Amino acid sequence: MPTLMTDPRSGGVKKSSGVNVLPIVAETWTEVRDDKNTSVDWLIAGYDGTSKTDITVIAKGSGGLSGCSAQLPEEAASYGGCRLSSGRFVSFFYTAEGTPIMQKGRASMYKNGVLNSLEGCDQEIAIQPGMTEEHLEVGGEPSGTINTTPIRTPPSADTLSVSVPGAPAQTAKDDNEATDPTESQHSECRDSGANVNMDSLELSDGAVPYSAIKDVSDPSALPPGVDPSKREMALSDAEFSHVFGMDKAAFHALPSWKQNSKKKEKGLF
Repeated sequence: MPTLMTDPRSGGVKKSSGVNVLPIVAETWTEVRDDKNTSVDWLIAGYDGTSKTDITVIAKGSGGLSGCSAQLPEEAASYGGCRLSSGRFVSFFYTAEGTPIMQKGRASMYKNGVLNSLEGCDQEIAIQPGMTEEHLEVGGEPSGTINTTPIRTPPSADTLSVSVPGAPAQTAKDDNEATDPTESQHSECRDSGANVNMDSLELSDGAVPYSAIKDVSDPSALPPGVDPSKREMALSDAEFSHVFGMDKAAFHALPSWKQNSKKKEKGLF
């Protein structure tokens, strides 16, 4: 798709998504990547004033990831990049909790257009205020990265595979094991392959199934009563533990940046 030139005063090029990354972003990123420049090793970009399409540099400085994360804007969406102590470059897209819903949706749509202008980055991280490089080095793998690989749970030891001639394979469980109604409802939604009314997915106890709120980019498409910024709280206690591997109390004891990182991994951010 051809690109469209913007107003000559901006000097930029309008991406097909409608975002206009002003030249100062690329110029500042060149400073960040300059090995001889020790005064600038990160930048944060955001909307230029009241513009809904122009992206400019709103902050830059030194101090690596910790310096950058300390300057993240409040109640606004932002993009950026940083040089790590290893010499690698990482990029990020951050939306503060107070970011207006419309701005959050528009900024998400513009993300690729902005981050593509930060050449040389080999990874996108889920940055949060107060994050340092130590937070990226858990278990030898950056914990702040956005992990899109689905998690597959192996069958438990008390689950037996039963094969019946002429019928699909079934699994037999211990008679004492209770069946999770939420899991059954998920299977029905996945197997039907039909378009389902979100209102009909609300459970009798007020909880909402994971499949109804996962990877929903448009907040208006969420089931009624679900807070877009805390959609994980709409899950039942049992399903919350199944999705996050911990109960709600343990989850809320985590630092906010780690909560948001886990929500992004599970498609609930």
